[in-house]
Amino acid sequence: MWVRTTEHTPAASADTQRGFQVTRSGGGEILELWGPLEPGWADPLCRGLSRAGVSIRRGFALCTRESVPVWHTRFELQRDEDSTDPLLLDYLELVARGRTPGRAPIQLSDYEISESDRHGGTLLIRLQGPDRIGFLGGVLERLSFLELTPVEMRIETGEDGVDDTFFVHSRSGDLPSEATRKLLGEILDGRLLR
Repeated sequence: MWVRTTEHTPAASADTQRGFQVTRSGGGEILELWGPLEPGWADPLCRGLSRAGVSIRRGFALCTRESVPVWHTRFELQRDEDSTDPLLLDYLELVARGRTPGRAPIQLSDYEISESDRHGGTLLIRLQGPDRIGFLGGVLERLSFLELTPVEMRIETGEDGVDDTFFVHSRSGDLPSEATRKLLGEILDGRLLR
């Protein structure tokens, strides 16, 4: 088995250290990203990956509360034939670019919204639908529009499409209001922000 790793950890104090590591093993790449990342970091990451011809097939992202919120992620990446080599990308730069408006529609075959006790009380959102370029970025853009912040994400893409789960709260750390939940339902039903 051949393994190649690229790691980037900028100099910083212990509580603000962030970085990434990309490992090539077998037929794919594994991206691990960690540290205190800005709210909404996943949206520009997904958009940058999409522009580079790289998609997230499966993985997780989890935010832990320390002196500052710290993210721990592990994503399996998949490349298009004409894509940029994932070992050459600067993932912290992708995260730092900020959000740009997207055009990727999201199409769902099913979704679920319910309250969860995880992370001190969050809204669980489970989405199922056909896989398409920009799907995850489009979902994250819509959550950001509603000022919803994921604290945990579980991404799974298979032959039947995507089956992604998000645990979110409002930017203030509270459960989303009823009005926000109603708007979220309308977005997921395809009535708003197509």
